Amino acid sequence: MSRFYHTYDLNSEIEKELLRASYLAQILIDEFDLFVISKALFRALDKEINVEIVIISNSQKKSMKLVNLCKRLIDQEVLIYWKMDHNLFTNEDYFAIFDKEYLICGKEQAEFEYPERLLRSKNDYFNGIANGAQKINLLSGDIEINFSVDKSIVFSGESITLNWEIKNAHEIVIHPAQWDVEPQGVKTIQITEDTKFTVEGKNKDKSSRKSLFVRVIKENDIEIDVDVFDPIIKNFIAIKSTSIEEGLYAVYFNQKIKLSWNIAMIGKFSESQLGKLPLAGTHELELNENETFLFTFKSINRTQVKKISFHCFHDESFFHEEQDDESEAKRTTSEEPLKTQNWISLFVSSCVKLFNIFNKKNT
Repeated sequence: MSRFYHTYDLNSEIEKELLRASYLAQILIDEFDLFVISKALFRALDKEINVEIVIISNSQKKSMKLVNLCKRLIDQEVLIYWKMDHNLFTNEDYFAIFDKEYLICGKEQAEFEYPERLLRSKNDYFNGIANGAQKINLLSGDIEINFSVDKSIVFSGESITLNWEIKNAHEIVIHPAQWDVEPQGVKTIQITEDTKFTVEGKNKDKSSRKSLFVRVIKENDIEIDVDVFDPIIKNFIAIKSTSIEEGLYAVYFNQKIKLSWNIAMIGKFSESQLGKLPLAGTHELELNENETFLFTFKSINRTQVKKISFHCFHDESFFHEEQDDESEAKRTTSEEPLKTQNWISLFVSSCVKLFNIFNKKNT
């Protein structure tokens, strides 16, 4: 005598009936439900119940968790079929038939006169899906991996394209992003830091990996050092821009100035008056008027402009080692805040003289 039961808790009813069945269970569910009833399945298999399962999915992708579960079930002679059908997966019209006489459905069914007719209809439906579905035969053996990238050295923010083709693997993941991917594909992404990409393929008894590294060149702001010649120590000393404006420097008329740079990036470097410049170099000059330089560095990703301005001041005595006391007294106090170089030079000169006196005493 055929029986039919509708329930909104299909998994719980399947678990109960698996332990009551005598010889056969036919189950149509999805991957998630299979994990839920797996413990009851193994208990039923211990009683030597025959089990046929159709797994409904919306893709061909199988997780390694599913592969491992299916391996254990297949090893106990369970027939498992994989049916990819978006409508069935969305509608979730799942059911189970036990011993060809008891039907349990998770959704309400159309009106029927006899349970026997509904059961026979569902039985034919199950067999039809099973015949048209793919029987799961778990992959084993060596995994073949082809994994490449179009560019291995890029600038920050540049795009790269990953290509892969994996054979004989159930599960394929690309690290470090943990992308679950199809056996063959292409992915274009923007990259901002050095990254090691690893594709990993797994089947029922093996795992294989292949990695590649993409280096990212960081584009730093261009830096131009400014040095001025100090006749007291007879050498160039570095100076900083004023606190009033970034890139504005205070120098003396006709003082030797040296600009230097070393740009460790790929691009073109130039100045509005000097023209094209090497990426590493120096330029010396003397000024008799205020002057502004506009340096431009162009790379693939962006254009940087650096402005260097010089404000010139009079100080003729600065260019003599011995200063006249009378001319020193006539110097106006209004010029004192601008003479940072003078203080540096006098300090260095004093240090040199003290060093020489100390050496004479020791000798």
